[in-house]
Amino acid sequence: MPKSKSRDACELGIAFIDAQLLTLYTHASLLADWIEKGEKTPDPSAAQRLFTVKRAHPERHAHSEDGTPTKSAPPALSLSWPEFGDASQRMAFALRVPNTNAIIAVADFFEVHQMSSSRTPEVQFLMRLRDAALNDNTFRISTDEYLPHAAYGGLIVDEKLNGTLLLGDGVKPGFMELGDTVGLLRYLANLLRSMQTVISAGDAG
Repeated sequence: MPKSKSRDACELGIAFIDAQLLTLYTHASLLADWIEKGEKTPDPSAAQRLFTVKRAHPERHAHSEDGTPTKSAPPALSLSWPEFGDASQRMAFALRVPNTNAIIAVADFFEVHQMSSSRTPEVQFLMRLRDAALNDNTFRISTDEYLPHAAYGGLIVDEKLNGTLLLGDGVKPGFMELGDTVGLLRYLANLLRSMQTVISAGDAG
């Protein structure tokens, strides 16, 4: 990858990771009282007015329950917020999807911009987390599979994790917590900043 392109990718990556972090902070902040105390249950219907803003014409793709095309507009989706007995279950429900989305999004960014093959342990760690996230929140690692060293903050991904959960489900603990994801993303953003510095120094030389 040309140096100028690498520098641009680093800059884009930093902004992308920062946006993911802001989303995680916002999501967790909005649901903190519900997670910790079971209070202020979110009302999914409150978002309905935001979903009315659109450019597409979904009625052109409407189907009846048996799959037959119809000209009628699809019915509004009815969602209800589930109830859970304790904070660990509420946390698992509320944070798994945004946590997983952030991992997948940043890993995909690294792959698209040809940085996923880096042997930096934290980058390989990220890519292994994505694999688990896309495999039903479960690590799938065969004993004869070659694994580049994948580690972050004392956490190591190796064949011993095969069959274990990436994120806890409220009953079984997971390999990672939300705070670990936030810490990893912050580290990766700083890694890209250091790469920017090295590339800029090379250009100056």
